Amino acid sequence: MMNKGLALYLALSTLSGTLMALQWYWGAFFFGVLLLSLFLRKEKTTVLFLSLLFILLSFLNAIIQEKNHQTSLSYNDISSEKFTITINDIPSIDGNTFVSRGKIKKEDIMLRYLIPTKEDKKLLKGLKPGATCRVKGEFSQPNENRNPNMFNYKQYLYQQQIFFILSIKTIEECTIHHSLKYSLMQWRFDGLRHIENTFPLSTIGVTQALIFGESERIPEEVMNTFRELGVVHLLAISGLHVGLVFFMLYFVLLRIGMIRENVNNVLLLFLFIYTMITGGAPPVIRASSMCMIIIVSRRWSKSLTTLDSLSIIFSLYLFYNPFSVFNVGFQLSFVVSLSIILSSENIISSSYVIQLFKVTAVAQASSLPIMMYHFYEFSIIGFFTNLIYVPLFSIVILPITLFLFFMSFLSSKVTEWGMILYEYLVKGVGWWSSLLSDLPMNTVVIGKPSIVIAIFYAAVMIVFFIGIERRKGKYAFILYFTVLTGNILWNNYQPFGEIIFIDVGQGDSILIKQPFNRGTYLIDTGGEMSFPKEEWEIKQHSFSVGEDILVPFLKSKGVTTLDKLILTHSDLDHIGGAQDLLNQLNIKEVYISPNSWQKEGMNQVVKAAYEKNLPVKEVKYPHVWHEQNNQFYIISPHDDKYEGNNDSIVLYAEIGQLKWMFTGDLEAKGEEIIREFFDFEVDVLKVGHHGSKTSTTEEFLSELNPSVAIISAGENNRFNHPHPEVIDRLKRHGIKVLNTGENGAVTYRFWYKEGTFSAQFP
Repeated sequence: MMNKGLALYLALSTLSGTLMALQWYWGAFFFGVLLLSLFLRKEKTTVLFLSLLFILLSFLNAIIQEKNHQTSLSYNDISSEKFTITINDIPSIDGNTFVSRGKIKKEDIMLRYLIPTKEDKKLLKGLKPGATCRVKGEFSQPNENRNPNMFNYKQYLYQQQIFFILSIKTIEECTIHHSLKYSLMQWRFDGLRHIENTFPLSTIGVTQALIFGESERIPEEVMNTFRELGVVHLLAISGLHVGLVFFMLYFVLLRIGMIRENVNNVLLLFLFIYTMITGGAPPVIRASSMCMIIIVSRRWSKSLTTLDSLSIIFSLYLFYNPFSVFNVGFQLSFVVSLSIILSSENIISSSYVIQLFKVTAVAQASSLPIMMYHFYEFSIIGFFTNLIYVPLFSIVILPITLFLFFMSFLSSKVTEWGMILYEYLVKGVGWWSSLLSDLPMNTVVIGKPSIVIAIFYAAVMIVFFIGIERRKGKYAFILYFTVLTGNILWNNYQPFGEIIFIDVGQGDSILIKQPFNRGTYLIDTGGEMSFPKEEWEIKQHSFSVGEDILVPFLKSKGVTTLDKLILTHSDLDHIGGAQDLLNQLNIKEVYISPNSWQKEGMNQVVKAAYEKNLPVKEVKYPHVWHEQNNQFYIISPHDDKYEGNNDSIVLYAEIGQLKWMFTGDLEAKGEEIIREFFDFEVDVLKVGHHGSKTSTTEEFLSELNPSVAIISAGENNRFNHPHPEVIDRLKRHGIKVLNTGENGAVTYRFWYKEGTFSAQFP
């Protein structure tokens, strides 16, 4: 039998060594925790030696793997126009877009294809993993995040050793390659398609998620609802899910008379196959591997505890792939499991209801720092919804789903009636969930914590579970939530202010966040052009600037309330994301240019605002407001006639000891009017109309004499903004130019009388 706690020490050592190689500050933190634990518990020299040995081995392993973590493809490999690729996963087909992992010369790549016709889409739906195809296309590198705190797609792919994206132009002949790996993936493919063909339409997404861990067909609004309720993990295959399936099969095999040894053999094979056909997500690998280790250890008369098996799997996982430590599913799965195991002695001594209460509390508390770090918010109602939803899904929905799936291969009245009842059940849960999600204050947005704060949270969490282990849970919870409350107050009342030119592609969006929460304003919301599409081309998960860029970015900054949403004019690239913000944020008032609501796009925004009883004000010169020492002046337009770009709301502001002018899409005629009415200089000019040659005249620059000019334009945009003449003009005036198309988001952070500019890509 293994020494008590040794496996856990070795797991912590593996984590320390791995992170020292990949992210030294986290490695140093966990190394300190390890040494402190060894010292306080007065462990033997053997344990200390093995711990240091595992630190060294995991450190070297991570260093070697990182060194080898580079592409093996040569320039000649990627510069060709024709390629032979192998589909390495179940393709995702959404609307007219095909996305999948692939292989070329044994290296993983991402594949993207814009499907040209409805007939091509039908053919592609039959393309299985293992298919080898001849294609024409072009290689590119994945993009990094263009705004602070946002998801870094390039880094995400790098951690999976993917370095290139192949944009396919044409797909030629394909042949199916057979192997054990691809055969199992094809089982998964066939199972997903079987669900699509036999289950009611409204239940397909949930059924695929519960059986195969595939959530692509779940509508976005359902995912958002479950996310707000803190139960989105139930729409994926979790460790609890694996455990339930395992014990159901174990019980059935014993009941039909199979001897225990054969049952164990069947279960080992089942767990291996189940891991593969459900996609191999970290929670599934963890839970399945733990079950397999426990089965094998009992066969060898080596009784391992649950903690031992968790620790062994954790260490093996990191030695195999050190980069998995950055995977959110990996972090949540192991942290929550460890927390429940360490608290089990305290939990087991209670009644069933109290056990459920305690398990939910421990799981929520342990996952909270990880959720805040990656998603910037947590669900208040999540504790209560988990108390209801976990038993509901575990005891009712999952068994029914599995039963109907296996019965669906047989044509019977039981299956038909079961499908009808199942549809009502799924719809009922969705309806009830929607009602709950509409309640106010479901979630608390805390913003992305800094590395220092994140490490502090990790330390507090360790102290928290030590308190629970020593049966001082009440004091541990008080400490935990005192720190959490302090963090929320700090984020809401920081002494720093920020002005951020958000990169929304070809469009404008500027956040003004004043110190001590004295005022938060957003000028424009960006937006994307939409073109008519046939029904088969429409995506279920379509991109939205508001939903996919602005809302997550604002949440990462801890912003849930906008004192003013200023929509400079009615062009879609300035107001396209407004309705998403109206739906998800608390907006106190909306400013628009006089009569701009007569245009269709702005009219829809104004109607949406009125439906939510939000005040909409038409503002023009000389509208003014003050916040502490900062002044804001609307200096254009001057009349009520709306004529487009030159009637953009122009804001002059004195913020952070600098004078700013935000010009919307103002062009030469509007600039001339401002010169006629005003005589002042500015420090920072937001260049009008994305740097178009119709704006930013010589006379305007001479009048304003700015030191810094900031251009909001999309990378490689089809309008070729900013125009070279404008850039030359700005440089001749000795003006520092920053462009979101080249620099990503541009930030000015200030405190008291000092401030600094920074760019996402300096």
